[in-house]
Amino acid sequence: MTLESPRGPAARWNRWRPLLRLAARDAARHRARTALASLLVSLPVAALIAGTSLTESGPPARETALAGVPDGAQAVVTATAVHRTGEPFPQLPEGAPGPWADDTEQMPATPEEVAAHLPAENRLLPYWNSPELLATTGIDLEPGEEAPAGAHVVEGIDLAGVATVRMTEAGGEALDLLLPEPAEGAAPADAAEVVVTSALADRLDLGVGDAVTFVAPPFNGWFGVDGRIGDAVQDSQRAFRVSGVVTDAEPRAWAHDTWVSRLAEADPRGIDRRWLVVGPAPVTWEQARALNPLQAFAVSRHVLTDGYPDRADLYPVPVDPRQVLLGAVSVALTAALGAMLVLFLVTPAFAVSTDQARRTLGLAAATGAAPADLRRTITAQGLLVGLAGGVPGAALGAGLAFAADLVLARMRRADPGVIDPGVHFSWWVFPAAIGVAVLLGVLATLVPARTAARLQPVEALKDRPARRRRRGADRPAFRLLSAAAGPLLLAAAVAAGAASLALPVPERPQHLPPMGMPPGSGPILGLLVLTLGCAVAGLMLCVRSITISGARFAGRLPLAPRLALRDAADHRSRFLPAALAVLVTVCAASYLAVMAGSTTANEKNRTGEAVAGGRLVLGAEVPVGEEFDRLVLTDTIDALAGELPVVGHEPIHSPRSSGEVEAVYFGPLPPEGRACPADRYPDTAASIEVGAPLDCTGWERAYAPGMSTAWWGGSSGFVLTGDALRASGLPGAEEAARVLDSGGVVVNSAAVLSADGTVRVALSSEALPTEDTAERVVELPGAFLRGFAAESSLSPETARELGITGLEYIAEYPVLSRELTHAELDRAREIVQGHTTLVRMAEPRHRYPWGYTQSLVPIALLAVLAVAAAAISLLLARTQSRRDFATMNAVGAAPRFLRRFAFTQAALVLAAGLPLGLVSGIALGAYRISWNRSVQVDGAWLDTVPLWGVQAVLALAVTTVGLAAATLAGRPPRRITRRAID
Repeated sequence: MTLESPRGPAARWNRWRPLLRLAARDAARHRARTALASLLVSLPVAALIAGTSLTESGPPARETALAGVPDGAQAVVTATAVHRTGEPFPQLPEGAPGPWADDTEQMPATPEEVAAHLPAENRLLPYWNSPELLATTGIDLEPGEEAPAGAHVVEGIDLAGVATVRMTEAGGEALDLLLPEPAEGAAPADAAEVVVTSALADRLDLGVGDAVTFVAPPFNGWFGVDGRIGDAVQDSQRAFRVSGVVTDAEPRAWAHDTWVSRLAEADPRGIDRRWLVVGPAPVTWEQARALNPLQAFAVSRHVLTDGYPDRADLYPVPVDPRQVLLGAVSVALTAALGAMLVLFLVTPAFAVSTDQARRTLGLAAATGAAPADLRRTITAQGLLVGLAGGVPGAALGAGLAFAADLVLARMRRADPGVIDPGVHFSWWVFPAAIGVAVLLGVLATLVPARTAARLQPVEALKDRPARRRRRGADRPAFRLLSAAAGPLLLAAAVAAGAASLALPVPERPQHLPPMGMPPGSGPILGLLVLTLGCAVAGLMLCVRSITISGARFAGRLPLAPRLALRDAADHRSRFLPAALAVLVTVCAASYLAVMAGSTTANEKNRTGEAVAGGRLVLGAEVPVGEEFDRLVLTDTIDALAGELPVVGHEPIHSPRSSGEVEAVYFGPLPPEGRACPADRYPDTAASIEVGAPLDCTGWERAYAPGMSTAWWGGSSGFVLTGDALRASGLPGAEEAARVLDSGGVVVNSAAVLSADGTVRVALSSEALPTEDTAERVVELPGAFLRGFAAESSLSPETARELGITGLEYIAEYPVLSRELTHAELDRAREIVQGHTTLVRMAEPRHRYPWGYTQSLVPIALLAVLAVAAAAISLLLARTQSRRDFATMNAVGAAPRFLRRFAFTQAALVLAAGLPLGLVSGIALGAYRISWNRSVQVDGAWLDTVPLWGVQAVLALAVTTVGLAAATLAGRPPRRITRRAID
């Protein structure tokens, strides 16, 4: 007769209740271990909370789009000036998928065409956005008065009384919906009044009732999201009376539709139109899609809140399979590192717990506890520790997110290139993080629980149980295989990685679903997973082999190292996880350092800049005319000279057509016989390395550096002096300046240099001269200046000789007596921003080898995590070795020896984990860069930059803090204590 055990929730709870009570008592008895284990759990939870809140670039896209629909409006409709080809505008429910190219001759959809696809009971209320305007109090116009303008209008005005502003115009009903509540004054009562923001009011010292004039400058040729609105309103001005002030950090204004709207409606070609949709009926997704053939799109409140379409109803997204595959590789690497990081951080706590509770578990087994009960005992500890670490970890993560946000906000004030995403918490993050903590606690107990379930009662009750030995473990062949297993698995990882790099990847873009994978990517990802698996197993076996081998050959070492090696070999359950925790955290930080350095190098190879090192360049924020722009820039340079070593300035010009002079544009042509075929272009390597073989590729992977500059005008060719080029601070500028002054041309692509060092230069009335459009081709001595913004540059004398007379003044180089420090560059930006809003300042985009300062934030966080993991793991191991210290102290061991023994234990953990972590992180980063290079997405990825300085700081920080923590923990007991095991 057999008795069936009771089943059901109550029975299961009855089995777990005593185990939870036993786990709680064990946690209370070993408070130090519990606190350290909870802290280890809280670290990844805090990283999850902080990372989730900061990696979002802002509020979710749906919330951002919804905030753009004013209260009281059903939708916002935009009719673009995109040429109608019969294909619909592929909008997202949140709006346009990206910038669109307006046609200067295209008429946007009319209100009647738009209304035909919307509910009949709704109405369209138009509004208009101005181009960037100049605001000034120095023009003698009465409020409501309008007059023609030009470059001469603001030339005699005190520059302190001029600022930039963007204005929204709308009718009375639409203006009420668009205008925020004024902090002072009231909404505009008529067409002569305007509401401004506090930023503009503070800049111009405006108050309610004051007069201000807005001036539309000459059109600079750049289109924005409103099409050619700048062309329609250029050279006009209108005065207003300030009726209210809205609190806002951006210079903006709101007025009735009487100026910008009238000029835009008089010449609507190429100008986007916008309406608010008001009325009782919601705008559905079907109605929004009906507008798309008109090259118009709608952002609807109803769609974003209640009627969001299914994926099948969305437009297909064109996806490059290489980009998808690269993203999958990134996710796989990140997930693998994250899983390893978490498990190896938390597992040591329960390995120590199992060893400390060995006698208790042995007694339980001797009195009839089943292996499953022993396993649940350790699992119950994981539940409690996971919960104890999850709650404070979530609070710590929120605090870290706010602290990081403050740091990034301070960085952004000094460097606009720094992205400050702000802190954005979703409601699910905190319960999810606590749930993850509990799950981590359970998963981290899997191996220790298995060990507990296999305990033999007699062995468990011994003070030092006999080590379980495998059959044949003493044979030389087994020893050799054990020692070689780790290196063999690492070799297998290298082979699998090389095989995955050799596999072909998809070539042509396809329409894929958002989570789709390109065809043929399965074998690649399979090899990637095999690579990571072999690497992890190999590293674990290498650490184990180092421990066993060190203990076997420790006989001739001093006493403290010998004892430390033998202790590590005898207690591998606590040594190996601690060493692996150091290994994985250091590996993750080292990997990020390689990625940051290599990404920065790749961006440098793809980006053309006007300056390098500690240099800067200034351009007009709103180009008005050469006299005014020169006055604004030189005035700002004078302000800089008051605090910085500025000794002069050099101008930059560029060809451009004007009303009086037709511009002659110039550009380099490839050498004869070395040109790429049609629709093929030189690759990056051939373009940035003189003498490199010419490899032609498609446009999406060709060398096409964008220009990082401080101005909006000009073309791809510069006209400047050799002294101006020297002021750029670019490497090689001195030699290039000599060629420029001697009548040569400076180019930013080595592929256009001929074997004898000359360059063929095309002259044309077209802005981008080619072999076909060239009206004349000349051959000039050439110099290659890597990374320069201009495709080609000539001196003023050479330009005149070639008939290039129509020039536009675009910028000024401040001439410095020495390069500025990073702090001085930050101070220069503060001076410019505090002096005027009319000037843009450009500095090197990548001051540091790791790019922007914010690139160090995740590396620093992982470094802190590595330091914390090392220190906590060592302290955790110290809680288990306390009885050994008490024994050694009781038999006369000197305090200095105890400290030396603890120091040696910590050094052994660091020696096993730190070098392997650095090597594996650098290897993983090099593998990832090799993968990027083979896929060729987002650049050529020519350089692998490990950032050796960052790697050295990482190693030094982990070593210093770990050894310091071990030294403090190695103090001898203050009194002799009993040798308690549990």
